[in-house]
Amino acid sequence: MYGDICKRKTWMLVALIMCLGPMVVGAVEHPSHFYVNNPGYSTPAMSEPAASGGTATQIVPTSAINTYVPQDDLAARVAELESQLGKINTKAAADKKKQAGAPSVKVGGRIQADWAMFDQSESNRGIYGDWGDRCEFRRARIFVKGDAFHVIDYKFQMDFADNPSVYTGSNQSTSFKDVYITLKELPLLGHVRIGHYKEPFGLDQLTSAKYITFMERSLCDENTIVPGRNTGIMVFDHSENERLTWAIGAFKSVMGAEPPIRKNEYEGGTALTMRGTILPWYDEGSGGRGLVHIGGAYSYRDLDDDEIRLKMTPESHLGETILDTGNIAADYWQIAGGELAFVYGPFSIQSECFGGWVHPEGGGSDIQFNGCYVYVSYFLTGEHRRYKLSNGVFDRIKPHENFFRVRDENGYVQMGKGAWEIAYRYSTLDLMDGPVANRGGLARDHTLGLNWYLNPYTRVMWNYVNSNIPYSDDTGNPAGGTVNVFEMRAQIDF
Repeated sequence: MYGDICKRKTWMLVALIMCLGPMVVGAVEHPSHFYVNNPGYSTPAMSEPAASGGTATQIVPTSAINTYVPQDDLAARVAELESQLGKINTKAAADKKKQAGAPSVKVGGRIQADWAMFDQSESNRGIYGDWGDRCEFRRARIFVKGDAFHVIDYKFQMDFADNPSVYTGSNQSTSFKDVYITLKELPLLGHVRIGHYKEPFGLDQLTSAKYITFMERSLCDENTIVPGRNTGIMVFDHSENERLTWAIGAFKSVMGAEPPIRKNEYEGGTALTMRGTILPWYDEGSGGRGLVHIGGAYSYRDLDDDEIRLKMTPESHLGETILDTGNIAADYWQIAGGELAFVYGPFSIQSECFGGWVHPEGGGSDIQFNGCYVYVSYFLTGEHRRYKLSNGVFDRIKPHENFFRVRDENGYVQMGKGAWEIAYRYSTLDLMDGPVANRGGLARDHTLGLNWYLNPYTRVMWNYVNSNIPYSDDTGNPAGGTVNVFEMRAQIDF
């Protein structure tokens, strides 16, 4: 009898399990009926294949099922969440619409602090005096720029460094740099820019001073043959694949950069300047680690007061004027330039040649001035010079790793050395043709450079310049002798 009772209890237990089993399995297959709050549960439910090809059964830790939540409460919570999300999306859309209704504003700037020591020959010191050791803020700029309604951009940039004025010869503590408005995406024309900015001439000149390889540009650049910033209007654009760029503009080259610019009472002083570039080869797969750049520029310049004067310093802004043609009576002059650059991984070559033809007042043969430079650079840490396709110039260097610390893909801090670049440049400028003053003549510079890029926005530069002024006129008389310059720059932009 006892055995019969045990059998009956066993069959009742089996029946109970068979009745409750589907409910348990249903709860496991539909865990939305349960609230999971176990902090140790962080992985998805595991699945095991059915023994005979059936549907896999999910295995969920029973400790994860703690509290039952009724369907009505869950629906209320979802509705509340959707309501809050809708409010967030509505606010974001309103903010976006408000921003689209006003110009955007971005503030930035740069600081460049320079130091220089000079070793002059006796003849150089006798002509130019003792320069001594010097330091300065080469550039201390701040700008505001932005876009408006997708088809207009603007920039307002001031320089507070105490630099000599190109136009008056006096020092100025504040000056206009890039102050312009640009209309974008126009049919046929592309872009139209009005204001004060660089004329479209020269690869090194149009590459920002934040990104050039040496502390100063070559002997031929700004204040001599190559024009710099002036006030005017320019049309520019690029091809669809950005392998071609072109620009042409008219400028009032005698309007100074000293704010505020109120009026211009000069006669003449108008320039027509144009530039075009082409990339016969650009390795898109490597992001431009290989490229060939070819460019050319031309400028016709009507002269104010019918005279021209060209001056030049060594490739150090802290140096003194070493070549000076004095005032030459002339009606107009023309400038032409050719550009060539080659980048192959960490190695690059860049060169430009310039010619200037001054038409003397009253006619006669043109007075010709010319110059050129060539330089090579190499990144010891493997980086390459980056190229800005839309403008046909070189762009910001990005080290493979920043100085001191970078975060790897796993989030661990690693020490970094930044990017290191070495470079050498030879440049020459010939101002010996035609009438020249005491300091007109020929100059040749050799420059060695070492650049340390701590990160994309900070670098330290060291330059050694050997400047030689061998002749003062066509007779071969000695002129300014030689000067050795040891200079350093600390730079950051933001």
